Amino acid sequence: MTAARTTDQADMLRQLAGSAKKRRSGEPRPERRTGSRVISVTGGKDDAGKSTVAINLAEALADRGERVLVVDADRGQGDLCMRFGILPTCSLNQVLSNEHSLEELVVDLGGGVQLLPAGTVVQQYQSLSPSERLGLFQAMERLEERFDFVLIDAGAGIPANVTGFASAAREVMLVMTPEPISITDAYTMVKTLSGRYGALKFRFLVNRCRDAEEGAALFRKLSAITGKFLEVSLEYAGCILHDELLVESGKRRGTLSRLFPDATVTQHFQTLAQQLTTEGPAGAVAAPLDPPAARRKEWRNHELSS
Repeated sequence: MTAARTTDQADMLRQLAGSAKKRRSGEPRPERRTGSRVISVTGGKDDAGKSTVAINLAEALADRGERVLVVDADRGQGDLCMRFGILPTCSLNQVLSNEHSLEELVVDLGGGVQLLPAGTVVQQYQSLSPSERLGLFQAMERLEERFDFVLIDAGAGIPANVTGFASAAREVMLVMTPEPISITDAYTMVKTLSGRYGALKFRFLVNRCRDAEEGAALFRKLSAITGKFLEVSLEYAGCILHDELLVESGKRRGTLSRLFPDATVTQHFQTLAQQLTTEGPAGAVAAPLDPPAARRKEWRNHELSS
């Protein structure tokens, strides 16, 4: 990428950030938690709307004063990179050879949200040696320390290369849609991830609902199925009602809180953000005495199961 093109992209993002509605200044900031929350946002299929959920949830969290990093971990150039017109500024080899750091890849979207366009990194993950994978994992750990929330926009289905990159997440927000196949996809995802990583905490968000009851009914069906065959922690995060403004915001390369701050669907994301900041991690458990060591153990478990 040329310097001129990089400057043009930076100017575009600054202009986009400048058009954002002024953040609420009178709202008290939630009590700061120790360490960052790493949440993998995924779906059983490509059109569940996980990327839209990830970026709009990030904006809603930032509206509450949180420092948020969105990791675009879709294979290749992910949905969020395309939405904001972002191209990676360096290659994975340059990161691994210490010519560039992951921090240098981060793009400031304004308003407390930053984006790591890591799709090309994820795509090449399987070709890395164990030492290179560990180095990448540790680089992610250092980067996460700068943020309160890290939302990993993981590829649909989470194949091995994406699960490797997202293995630090102890919470999974699984985006479903009100379609019969969605329950099957969601169950498969829960079975696969819980079998590989153990005690993950799952939040389910139903996207594009007609009404709140439709979303709640879908979650009840899924809970009944998983309760028979799996021992997992499931929580209902709520639903996002169908709204054409979600489509329109994508066409205009923006987010709901910037383009339609007073819309009902924007309020849905603000409610979800409030739940995350006030309730703490899904099914919160006592933190390990040595979190970095525990997370490196999870990485090793992933390598053995890949």
